[in-house]
Amino acid sequence: MLLISLWNKKPVWDVSLRFPNLLLILVIINSILIFKSLVFAKTVTKPGKKAGKSGKSLYPLRSIVLESEEINEQLYGKILAKLKVLADCDAVMILLPENSHYKLIDSRGEMPPAISGARFQMRDEKLLIKFPGNLGEEEVGKPSHKAGPINFKSAITRLEFTLFPLRLKSQSFGLLLFTSKEKHKAPALPFSSTTLYLETVAAMVAAVSASGDLRYKDKSTGLLKFDCFNDSFETEIERSERYQQELTLFSVKISFCEESSEEQRQSLQKAAAVALKQSLRRLDLMFCGQQDCEFIAILTETSAEVAEIVAQRVQKSFARQLEKAEINSKGKNILFIGSASYPTNATHGHGLLEMSREALAQAEKEEKEFVSYSLNE
Repeated sequence: MLLISLWNKKPVWDVSLRFPNLLLILVIINSILIFKSLVFAKTVTKPGKKAGKSGKSLYPLRSIVLESEEINEQLYGKILAKLKVLADCDAVMILLPENSHYKLIDSRGEMPPAISGARFQMRDEKLLIKFPGNLGEEEVGKPSHKAGPINFKSAITRLEFTLFPLRLKSQSFGLLLFTSKEKHKAPALPFSSTTLYLETVAAMVAAVSASGDLRYKDKSTGLLKFDCFNDSFETEIERSERYQQELTLFSVKISFCEESSEEQRQSLQKAAAVALKQSLRRLDLMFCGQQDCEFIAILTETSAEVAEIVAQRVQKSFARQLEKAEINSKGKNILFIGSASYPTNATHGHGLLEMSREALAQAEKEEKEFVSYSLNE
């Protein structure tokens, strides 16, 4: 309006303005308006990023832990079911380290045939996948929490998957794997948030499993009570039968308890419990026996030959515990172990337990540290 009035020689104010000066003022004002984000950078708030650009929201996972009655490995199945939908893939699984290999903890969806019988293992800080049927092995990559997900496409089979490495409390890596039968696409999930969530859940499950429920664990030894044995034993027998895996049952007894005081008896039981925990694997189950100074251990996926090696480790560990507790066994064998294996010795739980106890009785009679029922045949 000001320019129009000046152009018509009818100014709105009774003043005289020069047209070049006015034009300069307008140029300055427009420049400030155009470049205001730079001129007032300290006072202008930048718009935030949209949530969709960093991947899908993990909000559906928030209620899983809160609504669960118990903190145990069943949480993994519920979480994987949600992740499968969010990732829009055919299958998702979680694997945790066991010695140098990885054990499948849980999975959801239909697995591609190539990965059903495959095994993962770490070698020289590299993750390898070994295919069944003598197809050989391939290097998947070098897991690193900072590097991000690993996209793998096999040169041997048609297998494709995306791997999220999980940094566990034990300073080892867990594996969260997404895969599809055909045309696999990397999941649009935020890597950092997804791995942090699974790492936290894994730490919670491990902590609760280590502490245990006092209703089911013996306070003095930390082992499961004998009342829990039958249900667990039946479950493990059924699992071994279903997957055609071997299983070994240990019957353990400290004969020196009968000649010891109450205080020394408790020390002996603690020493045996520590020896079992140090020598057996995380997936093996250990129980107190019906009587004091008696124990039972279920060694899953363990043959009679491997069980003998485990028994030797138990005896060595027990001897070290006696030295620490300054208990003098007068040079005698005081810890005896009897062993029986499924399905070599028995095809049902009751018979396996009887044979394990018979082997223990023979070990006591002959004063041998370990006797396997297979030796009696």
